[in-house]
Amino acid sequence: MKITLKEIADRANVSISSVSRALSGNHGIAPVHDQTRMRIIQIAKELGYHKLQLPDESGEKASEIRVGLVLHQAKAKYQDPYFSEIIYGIESELMTKGLALDFTVEVEDFFKSDPFADIDKQHVGVICVGPLKSSIIKTLSKQAPWLFCVGGLEEPGIDGVTVDFRGAARQAVQYLLQLGHQKIAFIGGSSRVGAPLEQEARYLGYKEALGANSIPLIHEWIRDGGFDTAQSYEAMVDVLRMNDRPTALFVASDKMTYGAYKAIQEFGLSIPEDMSVVSFDDIEMSQYMNPGLTTVRVHKEEMGRIAVKLLTQRMEGKIPLPLTSYLPTEFVIRGSCAKHEHFA
Repeated sequence: MKITLKEIADRANVSISSVSRALSGNHGIAPVHDQTRMRIIQIAKELGYHKLQLPDESGEKASEIRVGLVLHQAKAKYQDPYFSEIIYGIESELMTKGLALDFTVEVEDFFKSDPFADIDKQHVGVICVGPLKSSIIKTLSKQAPWLFCVGGLEEPGIDGVTVDFRGAARQAVQYLLQLGHQKIAFIGGSSRVGAPLEQEARYLGYKEALGANSIPLIHEWIRDGGFDTAQSYEAMVDVLRMNDRPTALFVASDKMTYGAYKAIQEFGLSIPEDMSVVSFDDIEMSQYMNPGLTTVRVHKEEMGRIAVKLLTQRMEGKIPLPLTSYLPTEFVIRGSCAKHEHFA
């Protein structure tokens, strides 16, 4: 039976990350006390634990795979339900392989500190989560030979796993069009730090769906919610104050939709009778909104798991070239949409 780091951690009454550092001999990042380290090593031997390793130059198993996480914001791990599910998938898959995260840092701290202290970089994989600038990803790739991007846009020459944001957004807006809505607003945000909203994939999908049906863009109905609930609320308030209001709304993330819902209801409007709403992500709370939110489901946990699988396969030499894996999405219909009142 395969022994995991969690089993060793439970027996030693320490954290999984402490077990990982003790067994890897990593003293550069939060070193484990010698007495604790020896106890962990002894327990690992008793349980028959074997590390996942990389072959050395002679082909023999030699160096343990190490994995670190670089985030666009530290709070994404705990406060953003979209990214926290991805990170949960990463950590869960690492556990099944007998590994744990060696470090978790914000991208700015990565460059300020030296997370590779006392570590052979050739044996360390770095997973990036969140909307990072292309220039930052390129810089990271020079420092981390094994780099993997999760949940963002495709980066040429960099391994990654993501979804077709543009195509899925086009499908979501097409659903509103099929219900007879032509006055459709959009609240989005930049999926890459520093990039304008007009380059974001979900906005482009929205624009293409309207264009394919010969419906002009109303720029006053296109708002930047910054992937933030409060900012999205303010954006929706601005739209609702207009004399000419939309009858439907496409929001680029469920988190932003919380703010939009609040604004719509504060204006005395009903969802979906007065305003149909479609969103993106399908985070857990979306099914419990009132009414339940129609949204594009992204398989976030699976995205994290696949990132670990592909990263370790790349490091083991089983995948020779960089690749980007696109996961399918699902369109989940709940109670937030209705036919337009004049739709036959």
